[in-house]
Amino acid sequence: MFAVPRVWEKLEIALRQALTDEKEYPPHLVKQAMKEGTALVMAKNNKTPLPTMSAEGKAMIEKIKASVGLDQSESFYFGAAPLKKSSTDFFFSLDMPLYNLYGMSENSGAFVIHNDNKFHLDSSGFPMPGLELAIGEPDKNNEGEVWMRGRNVMMGYLNNEKATIGTFTPDGFLKSGDKGRIDKDGFLKITGRFKEIIITAGGENIAPVPTEDMFKLHCPPCSNIMMLGEQQRFMAALITFKVDIDPKTGVPTKNLMQEARVFFKKELGLDLKTTDDAVASPKVVAYVQKCLNETNKKVVSRAATIRKFTLLPVDFSIPGDELTPTLKLKRSVTTKKYQKEVDAMFAAQPKL
Repeated sequence: MFAVPRVWEKLEIALRQALTDEKEYPPHLVKQAMKEGTALVMAKNNKTPLPTMSAEGKAMIEKIKASVGLDQSESFYFGAAPLKKSSTDFFFSLDMPLYNLYGMSENSGAFVIHNDNKFHLDSSGFPMPGLELAIGEPDKNNEGEVWMRGRNVMMGYLNNEKATIGTFTPDGFLKSGDKGRIDKDGFLKITGRFKEIIITAGGENIAPVPTEDMFKLHCPPCSNIMMLGEQQRFMAALITFKVDIDPKTGVPTKNLMQEARVFFKKELGLDLKTTDDAVASPKVVAYVQKCLNETNKKVVSRAATIRKFTLLPVDFSIPGDELTPTLKLKRSVTTKKYQKEVDAMFAAQPKL
């Protein structure tokens, strides 16, 4: 089973919702099964002796997998974008180790892989047989641009010699634009993307993705966040909520997803149904600010802290042109689309 992170997040939501049926899924049995599932996956990952699952635990995990049609799947993969740790941990607990696949359209898809005999859950994988992986111009931490060479790499961009020359090294390595390192066991770890670096007015280089991922962990009802701050004095962000998607068009509605509605009711005592309700609620704004404060405590520098934000009533999507077909964020397109909101945030001094 292979899917982009958003699909796995949808499956996670469906599974968590199913597990609220305590008659069908007794909490004590689910808790024990998930504890055993996590132990089994981590033993495989750490190459330690495998624990034996109880009959009850194994049966419960199979039942949970069957509820979303994954009881016959043997391996589970994600790619195209990062998947937050809370989601991977959830699937680990169901004895579903999610393997990351990494590659590009320019090299026919996957370039580094995992298999059941060789994998590491914190990495993107190891090169497929016959392919070469290198780190270009590594820094003191042995991190640099990920370069790839092999017979699955394209010959070039059609009728675009300039772009082709700029994408390859003189000795034929494809330059990915991604930042990463290779560990002692040959596994690739992606640590950022050079094209996504934000350079502030003070000359600070800020990698937005780690901070954005951290915020999503702190703020469950939020769907997407995009940091901004190119040539600005401080960082700001556009933030969206989790909503229902029109199954025919793929267009996000303004109806909050059940997960978000339940969260706001339970945690904030608010009966919200739409994103317009959420954006207009002072309690929601204060809650999002609290989540940002927690995120800001963990960023790499003061310059990377998010000082201002705007809540948007519509989620990012492919039809909306904020996301690519593989659900990567189109930062420049999104900035231009919401230029009015962006300009308003940077028009005034931030709170210190």
